Amino acid sequence: MNHLPSDHEPLAIRPGSTTSGSTTAPVPTTSGIFPVWLREDLKRETALQYWKGPHAQIVARLPGITEYLQHHFSPTDHGYWPSSPTVGTAVPPNWRCDGIAEVRMASTVAALTIPVHMREVYLDEQNLFDRVLGNLTGPRAGRWWTDGHDAGVGHRTVLLLRRRRGVSRRAFRRYVHDRIGPALHEAGVRDLRTYTFLPWTSLPHPTPGVSHENPTFRRYHGCVVLGAGNRSAVAEILASKQVAELVADQHTVMTAVHAFTVEHTEPVIGTGPLVRRCQGRLRGSGPIDRR
Repeated sequence: MNHLPSDHEPLAIRPGSTTSGSTTAPVPTTSGIFPVWLREDLKRETALQYWKGPHAQIVARLPGITEYLQHHFSPTDHGYWPSSPTVGTAVPPNWRCDGIAEVRMASTVAALTIPVHMREVYLDEQNLFDRVLGNLTGPRAGRWWTDGHDAGVGHRTVLLLRRRRGVSRRAFRRYVHDRIGPALHEAGVRDLRTYTFLPWTSLPHPTPGVSHENPTFRRYHGCVVLGAGNRSAVAEILASKQVAELVADQHTVMTAVHAFTVEHTEPVIGTGPLVRRCQGRLRGSGPIDRR
């Protein structure tokens, strides 16, 4: 009988390649990326506090999730990925999301069964979100270049990627995982994750009272989460020869790369030895470690 690799097994061991606390990279994951827009009729800080408080407590009770991170975006620092002809990097004002939820499922089976338990989450989203877009990677279509949330990272940037029409999903997936991932890793990025999405459908996240409108010309097809010591270190990475080589041919695969500064990451459910043990406690116990 042929061995089927689990979601936790590394794809390969690369000579000279390391991750946080591990020498195997990258590790395939079954994940979901959920861009969110906060309600415009609520104060921003009120909505953010609700997201990382009451809403996070509801999500933390779901079975089958090994990591759930909230990345809260800066409302002003975005659109700084290096541009090239026909690749948009400026974030349109009417399509600037306020953050993403980054979720790792324990397995493909878990990804299929979690929606059964999501009723309370769905009904709560109307309390803080105007729009939620649920993007799933499919089995083992995410890549972790780390073994868990690195609390020592001083700055994070999220890249949301738009595939060029006419480019196959397979070619886009190879570019994200085999070009962007290794290039950023070599350039010194910490806590690096790369994701490509299944074809868009609103069915995985049918929230009542919240928009799931996702126009074709605005749609994202992949995501990169990258960490660095601080914002200046990100600028140095973007000026590196590795990124310059990406920018030189990114137009062949993508039409947009939108960079967002993460002003706060809330590790609601964590995995690996780098889980933050913070003072802010969730239900009196801190982030849940589901190693």
